[in-house]
Amino acid sequence: MKPNGTLLYVHSKSNHPPSIIRNIPMNVNKRLSNLSSNEMMFNENKGLYQKALNDSGYKFNLKYEQEILPTHKRNRSRKIVWYNPPYSKNVTTNIGKKFLQIVNESFPKSNILSKIFNRNTVKISYSCMNNVNTAIILHNNYIVNKGREIKHPSEIKECTCHMKKKDNCPLQGKCNTSGMVYQATVVRHDNKIKETYVGLTATTFKQRYSNHLHSFKDEKRRNDTELSKYVWTLKGINVKYDINLKILKKRCNLCINVIICEPEICTLNKRSELSSTCRHRKKFLLSNIS
Repeated sequence: MKPNGTLLYVHSKSNHPPSIIRNIPMNVNKRLSNLSSNEMMFNENKGLYQKALNDSGYKFNLKYEQEILPTHKRNRSRKIVWYNPPYSKNVTTNIGKKFLQIVNESFPKSNILSKIFNRNTVKISYSCMNNVNTAIILHNNYIVNKGREIKHPSEIKECTCHMKKKDNCPLQGKCNTSGMVYQATVVRHDNKIKETYVGLTATTFKQRYSNHLHSFKDEKRRNDTELSKYVWTLKGINVKYDINLKILKKRCNLCINVIICEPEICTLNKRSELSSTCRHRKKFLLSNIS
């Protein structure tokens, strides 16, 4: 503890998820035990921490526990999608139970997506609500920014390319379009074989395309996307290529569902991309709305 510091823990009656409240005293005990060389050292220093826990409403007696070194196990890596609903004691519905029931009902074993969305790959973990101070700051920011002018979609130019380069616009005069799903078709010069890649962008396509160009030029970024991997493969065998781009959808419900439902239009994409979240939906989350 820092000099002149005050020990303060989240109160046991606080509006926090039960798992957090339950683990606070155990984590304090574990950390204090690991930092103590022996039980005597532990007992000499536990008084301050025990008092802080008692003041916060915890009925937990700190006791020395010798550190157990973890055994190295070969863990199977698995991509997990986390659902983090805000927790509140005022809500009586068991949100976690209801959510997992929906997962079971929506993706039974007979469903084509059940191997990707199931109880082993979809987990739930409650998040904490904002405190009063944060709520006031967000409200004040909303009031301050409320008067700012917002351009109507009709006022936004579809293309921001220089007049002399309009003919070379990567998306046929629509490079300033945002929030869309696009397709890139790579055509080899030697045998005319075509490979396709489907991507999405929440920003303007011009910004996304700039990132693609950087990944084509900088070998350190060759693994950024499946498209850049393929481009660097062609470069490695000295094969020239052309890339043609077009818009598939301007709005997105489940952007990556084309990987499973329409694999013929995205030959470079992988099924594992289904576990990634939709970038278009982030700005609509409650946590991002002030």
